[in-house]
Amino acid sequence: MGHVNHAVYLQYMETARVELARSLGQVTEGFRSSFILASARCEFKKPITDERRITVTVWVSRIGDRSWDLDYSIHGPRRVEYAVGRTTQVAYDYKTRSAVQIFGKLKRKLAKYIDRPVKFREIIKPALKQISQQESPGRHRR
Repeated sequence: MGHVNHAVYLQYMETARVELARSLGQVTEGFRSSFILASARCEFKKPITDERRITVTVWVSRIGDRSWDLDYSIHGPRRVEYAVGRTTQVAYDYKTRSAVQIFGKLKRKLAKYIDRPVKFREIIKPALKQISQQESPGRHRR
């Protein structure tokens, strides 16, 4: 194909997320993390043809009561941007199987990495045509 598969971009983001989590003390060898991933978004800008020359930058773009967003820039030499992304992490208690509040110490650590959110392309949704039951294909009146 000559370029990196789209799923690999999410792997790059995961690697950066885990490294940041380790540096914050959220992940240690042999133990579960203190968060779960709630969502992931990646917007592709250019194909990566040489993955040996990429850099992934990660930062915190939002801190809430129970969740926080990490934003990503996947770029190459001369700051060529291949993709941007965002993941939402939720503080999680595996014993109670529920979201929990982010404790103060973690909030302070996350705040050290806060920066502006990524600007994604605006998605313009086409106007949906309302179809009445009479016009609906597959519905027949008897």
